[in-house]
Parts: sequence; structure tokens; C-alpha cells
Amino acid sequence: MPLAILSRIKFIEELFIRMAWVIENVVEAETEFPRASYPNTIIWLVLDGERTIEVNGFLHEVRAGDIVVIPPQTPRIVLLGKPSSAPFHYYSIGCDIKIGSLNFVELYKLPLQSTINDTSALHELAELTAKLLSQALAVIKTLNALNQPQLIIGKVDTDETIALLAVNASFQAWFIRILDILRRHLPDYPKEIDSRISRLCDYMQANLDKRLSLSNLAQYLYISESHLRLLFRTTMGMPPSEYLRQLRLQRAKDLLVNTSYSLKEIAELTGFQTLNHFSRMFRRYESIPAIQYRKRYYGAAQG
Repeated sequence: MPLAILSRIKFIEELFIRMAWVIENVVEAETEFPRASYPNTIIWLVLDGERTIEVNGFLHEVRAGDIVVIPPQTPRIVLLGKPSSAPFHYYSIGCDIKIGSLNFVELYKLPLQSTINDTSALHELAELTAKLLSQALAVIKTLNALNQPQLIIGKVDTDETIALLAVNASFQAWFIRILDILRRHLPDYPKEIDSRISRLCDYMQANLDKRLSLSNLAQYLYISESHLRLLFRTTMGMPPSEYLRQLRLQRAKDLLVNTSYSLKEIAELTGFQTLNHFSRMFRRYESIPAIQYRKRYYGAAQG
């Protein structure tokens, strides 16, 4: 008797995939998006026009037929277009895709910019994205949440549950098609992460509301602080304190735009010592006060 026991595959247990938004944007040449970084992975499918975007300080010329993948916490600016240029038309999909607490985009080295040269593949992907948008809008209408971006829905009925699961299933199929198209750009194996560091990253993610010192983290792995510094930097390319700070700010931004928690509550939930400490750190690294970040992006998805 053939058996297919997927529960033995740890990858399936650790994989988390969820769509946060899907929107269709048509942006005129004189529109400029200010510097912003989101807690989500953002994927663009560009249908028409061209624009220059700055991502992490590097300029990229983006045009029709491109797939753009912007990892979480990555600063980006969309610069002004040429006065005579056509509107910039693209789909923006915000999503969370992780293996444990680690970001899928970084593990599998998805390129920031790729061009779909196959016209039929581009047309197919555009159709899939349009259907995904239509399906998501239908659910939003059912929930009476259309044009109410600040509405937070806590409960859904059984039919709504099925509809939301269907949207996420469609998103997973869409993302699989994206990976199929990008396959030649991807490594045969994802980036290898030391199992101790992977466990530590999961531990940090699960305990963001606590004050985690280097000593606490080293004790969790039963290694010295100096060994932890070396091991973490070798594996993740940064010290553990920097990684923890990024996790805290990522979570804070998610709470700012998707909940009604006060700034004080968000500071506590993300492990900052005081509200003042949270406010200073947020402004320092995001170049905007937390309260202004909330006003700009609460319930919105500029993409």
C-alpha cells in the first residue's frame, strides 16, 4: 500500500505562508512614494510603464514584465517618473512567507528584480493575479469591510472561514507559479542555517515581549557569549542584538498598522524598555515617528 506521510517532513511543519494584501496600482509619473519599509515581503508584477526605485540605497530601473521582490524591513523609495512617461501599472502583493522564523526570500535568495521574457507566462501570471484580487475583494465585500481599511475583524463565520482559506490557497498557487518562473534564478538548495541559530531565532521571535540580553541568549544555547557572537555573525551576517532589534521593529510596525493597540502597549509587546525608548529607536531606524508611521499606513497598503 503506497503511503504519503508528510508529517515526517519538518519543512512542512515550519512553513508559514499568508497573504496580507493584493492591490492593483496605477501611478502617474508625478507621484513619488517616500522612503518606507514594511514588515511584509512585497512582490510586484509590473504590467506597464517604468519607474526608478531605490532599494537599500541602490537604484533599479523597473519596467513592464518585471517581477520585483522586496524583503521585509527593506527601505525602498519610488522616485518621480519622467513627465512624458506612461503611468506605472503594477500589482502589489504583501505577504508573510517564512521557514520557522526565517524569511523565505532570503533563504532561497529570490532576486530583487527579474524579467519575464515569455509573453505567455507573463499573461498567465497577470490573469492569476487579477483572479486573486477579484477573489480577495469578494471576501472583503462579504465581510462588509470594503473601503473600510481601518476596520479590524476579529471573528468570521464558517462560510467566511472557507472563503478565506480558499483565498490563501489561491495565493499559495500564485506563489508557486512565481517560483516556477524564477526557478532558473534560484539555488538548488536554500541557504544553510546552523540549527542552533535557527532555534535561537525562533526563541527570539516567540519572546519579543521579554528583555533578552546576550547572556540570556547564550544561556539558551548553552554556549559562551563570545561564541554566540561569532556563530551568529558568521551565520546571519550581523550580531544577535541587531537581529533582535530588527525583529522588534518588524513586529512593532505590524502592530502599528494592523491593530488599535496604544504605543505604550506596542512598546511592551515588542520588548522595548519604555515608551520613550521605543519612540527613540523607531524614529532612529525608520526615519519617522511611530505615531506618524501609524497615521500614514494604518489600514493602508501602498506597496
